[in-house]
Amino acid sequence: MVRVIASKDKRIPIGSVLTTINDQQVDDFLEFQFYNDASKARQILIKSNGKSRRLVYKPNQPVAITLQPPRYRQCINHCDFCFINGLPKYLRKELYFRDDDYRLSFLFGNFLSLTNVTKSDIARIGRLRLSPLYVSVHTTDPKLRTKLFKNERAGLILETLKALADNDIRVHCQIVVIPRVTGGKDLIRTIEELSQLHPAVASIGIVPVGKTKYIKGIPAVSKKTSKSTIGIGHRFHDRFRKKYQRGIVYLADEFYIKAGHPIPDRFYYDDFPQYENGIGMVRTLLEEIKQLKKIKKCKGRHLLLTGVSAYPYLRMLSEKLAPNIILNIKAVTNDFFGKTVTVSGLISAHDIMRKIKKIANDYDRIILPPNCVNDSNQFLDNNKITDKRVLVAPQSIKELLTCLQ
Repeated sequence: MVRVIASKDKRIPIGSVLTTINDQQVDDFLEFQFYNDASKARQILIKSNGKSRRLVYKPNQPVAITLQPPRYRQCINHCDFCFINGLPKYLRKELYFRDDDYRLSFLFGNFLSLTNVTKSDIARIGRLRLSPLYVSVHTTDPKLRTKLFKNERAGLILETLKALADNDIRVHCQIVVIPRVTGGKDLIRTIEELSQLHPAVASIGIVPVGKTKYIKGIPAVSKKTSKSTIGIGHRFHDRFRKKYQRGIVYLADEFYIKAGHPIPDRFYYDDFPQYENGIGMVRTLLEEIKQLKKIKKCKGRHLLLTGVSAYPYLRMLSEKLAPNIILNIKAVTNDFFGKTVTVSGLISAHDIMRKIKKIANDYDRIILPPNCVNDSNQFLDNNKITDKRVLVAPQSIKELLTCLQ
């Protein structure tokens, strides 16, 4: 049952409770969306003031109500390498919410641990076809995973994944490589055991642990570790491509950058199943640069700020645009989180302003990476940039060039 908080239907008062649709129980917005098939007739059971009544809706007749938003589950694990636990105070409020809810995983691709998922949850996931889900596995060794997550249920990861597979749910898995913990032999074991659940395990993304100056006792991934991880990942990738015609295992861009290896070609990433996990973003950028043809001349001097990792690739963009567009590229060192953090998505307004002050008078427009702000254009440190020349870049190079014309 779920409460109605807004209604344009006079028959359904605000504060009433939606109980069932076609005798199927409605627990939150998921069941409402799943069973409220507007192409068919529906019978809705509403409870209000202690009384129940059934309302009938004809095909294509909307149920014009808004339901109470659910309370999402928070993470109950205590991982030493947790990025959120290591955040300083006074950042954007939403950054501190450690979600671990399968609904958010289905809706937005958030990674979850599965340590709080029950048998009834799995049955509901299967019934509502909440596929795919995104799961932070890290290791399939029960003892090691229990130790990492500081949660006894963490050791049940393979059993839980098998239960999801039995319900025909696809899963995209993530392995965070922590040097001397989840790399090497453990990484090999984890990939082998996860691959046995293919095609339910649709992809396995391997990413480096996020080491900031606020997280103590966790080593950063080195050039040597990056090279060995690439070696392991590529051996499995090649094996799976021969067997399944898909690579299954994909490595984060950061490994190639740290190792000094070239970024794989587009074919390696298949349909980019873990793009938002930092796997394939650089290749997409390189493909966009390659496809640039006629470049219209644009007056003025432009500066594009980026993270240290993306700097050499955006330099290629600058060279491609010259001489029609003067676009200089500068890397912003991350003092806020520490120099081990090199991605553009974690650049603070404070670090950007520090960079701008050094070169303020040289440019007509200053462009920031698109992922350094949220949908409300808020920087992660809650600071603001008031320089009127500043523009947050759109997602594609083509859109960026349109803005500069």
